Amino acid sequence: MIRLLIIEDEPIIAKHLECVLQDLGYGITNSCRTSSDALKSLKNDLPDIILCDIHLVGDPWDGVRLAQEIRLTYDLPIIFLTALTDAATIHRAAAVDPDAYISKPFAERSLYAAIELAIFKFSQKKEHSIDQHEIIQDAETIPFFSGNFFIKDKKRLIKVNTDEILWIKAEGAYTNLVTIDRNFFLSTNLGTLEYKLKDLPFLRVHRSFLVNFKYIDAVEEDVIAINNERIPIGKSFREAFYKNLNQL
Repeated sequence: MIRLLIIEDEPIIAKHLECVLQDLGYGITNSCRTSSDALKSLKNDLPDIILCDIHLVGDPWDGVRLAQEIRLTYDLPIIFLTALTDAATIHRAAAVDPDAYISKPFAERSLYAAIELAIFKFSQKKEHSIDQHEIIQDAETIPFFSGNFFIKDKKRLIKVNTDEILWIKAEGAYTNLVTIDRNFFLSTNLGTLEYKLKDLPFLRVHRSFLVNFKYIDAVEEDVIAINNERIPIGKSFREAFYKNLNQL
C-alpha cells in the first residue's frame, strides 16, 4: 500500500484529504499542520509520498522552504497542494523539482492522477539514477575474513573493506552500499547485510539505514551527519542508538 504524509494547515481540508486518500486505497502515515511537526513525523515514520500545501498559515516556513529542507535528508516524491498559482510562487516551487502539483479546490480524480504521476515520475528518476551507478543485479555478499567481504558479480568478485563503508540504505528493491570512494547497488536486502555486519561497529538507526559508527561526525535533533549526508534516527531505533553512542 502506498502511504502518504499530509502537510496541510487547514483542518477541514486535511480531514477531507485523509478521507479521499483512504477511499482511493492509499494509507496515511500522519497529517501535520506545521513544518516542525512534519519533520518530526518523517523521523519516526517515512511515507512513500509527501503531499504538502505551499501556503502554511502562521508557520515560519512555507511549503516550498519545507520541501527544500526535506530534500536535504530524504529522497521522497513530493506533491505540492496549493491555491496559489501566481508566477512567483510557481517559480519557487519549480526549483524544488516537485513530482506533481494539485490545485485547490481539487477533484478526487485529479488527486489520484497526481499521485500516480508522482509515483511514475519518481520511479523513472530512480531508474535513471541507478543506471548512472554500478549496479550488481545478482549480487551476493560472501564473507572472507574479519574486516572484509566480497561482492559476487556473476563471475567476478569485488573486495569491499568494511572499514570503508559509510552507510547502507534500503532503496526500494535494491540496497545502496556507500563506501568512501564508490557506491554499490545490491539486490541483497538491508536485514541480510545487517546480520553479516553484526560483529562490526554498524548499527541500524532507521528502517532504511545502517550506519558505520566510525564515520559519525555529529548528531543533532535525532539526525546523524556522516560525510555531509543527513541520516534520520527512527523512533524505534533511538534508544539503542544512544546507548551505543559514547558520550563524554
